[in-house]
Amino acid sequence: MGGPGERAALQGYYDDFADHYVPGWRSIQYYGPLVADFLLRAVTPECRVLDLGCGPGQLTRDLAPDVSVTGTDLSPRMLEEARRGRPQGRYELHDLHDPLPAAWGRFDVVVAVGCLEFCRDLAGTLRHLAAACAPGARLLVGAVEDRAVGTGRREFSADGLPGIDMHCYDATAQLAAASAAGLSPWSYRYVPAWRHEEYAYVVQYGLWELRRG
Repeated sequence: MGGPGERAALQGYYDDFADHYVPGWRSIQYYGPLVADFLLRAVTPECRVLDLGCGPGQLTRDLAPDVSVTGTDLSPRMLEEARRGRPQGRYELHDLHDPLPAAWGRFDVVVAVGCLEFCRDLAGTLRHLAAACAPGARLLVGAVEDRAVGTGRREFSADGLPGIDMHCYDATAQLAAASAAGLSPWSYRYVPAWRHEEYAYVVQYGLWELRRG
């Protein structure tokens, strides 16, 4: 995040409605089935899965019991909900701009969807993810894409959360970030991500399947 104040604002925002997040999320999001399809294809018995910005863990809680899930989030209450939904998982407070601790080990599958709108440095975050991946790891990454942005990144805080910067990237910047991290593109789709209720429009993702060499 941009600093301690912004991290605290984002944490407080999600702490406030952690108990009610999943019903509301189901009513406005479109990416859940796409993540489920990816996990069905990518997850194998006893593999290790990282759920970056996991929230209450709704995307990975129903994976097979022999799959090891590590979820990260800024919100302690979201992590409590995730732990309640999948008690055998590991859940850690973590800022997606920071490296993942080596002690967590390497991951075979990574999901980073529904969180990168808060990422001001996509290339840096993808480098941290790549460093935490086992060889051959498969990743699903969703970044907000605004095709009117031109090139690079821009903030869309006026359309986001008060006091919290939200970011979008064009497809060229997304691909450059993945390539700089040593991740190979497997597929790309421009898809509806979630409906912004207050401003009555649908946010679009560049949704990438990536591989770690």
